[in-house]
Amino acid sequence: MPSTNQAGGRDLPELPGIEEDIGHNPARFLDWELVGHADRKRMLKARIRGIDKIAVCRAYSGAEHHPDVGPMDGPREGVLRLLEQREEFLRERGERPERLSYGPRRPPEYYATESDDEVDEEPRTAAAKLSRMRSDRVATDGGEPADE
Repeated sequence: MPSTNQAGGRDLPELPGIEEDIGHNPARFLDWELVGHADRKRMLKARIRGIDKIAVCRAYSGAEHHPDVGPMDGPREGVLRLLEQREEFLRERGERPERLSYGPRRPPEYYATESDDEVDEEPRTAAAKLSRMRSDRVATDGGEPADE
């Protein structure tokens, strides 16, 4: 009696145009019954969260609409919604580049401040900041009257 989880026991629908475009067959992840199978559902959600190109999102959506993929009653709204959300996320944040640069990474542009260009930088570690705050307080708390 074969198991439903055997690797060689499934005939996946062929999607040659999509396979050539993205390098794999999305039916491998989409051609499962998800109702009552929490592990399969988690795997599909994780795969969709791992998509880093808008073209791949659209290829998965096209595969979900294919009549031979998934259940016989048509594309699943939940899967399409996850793909749309991922595509929207990628539009807002940007796609991952083809090849990440080798070596230490620079901080993103939005981390740069005006003080980064100055020679006299403020301390960046928590201990240095705390030490600076304490020394400032001691220097001004010498019993002199406060300016009003």
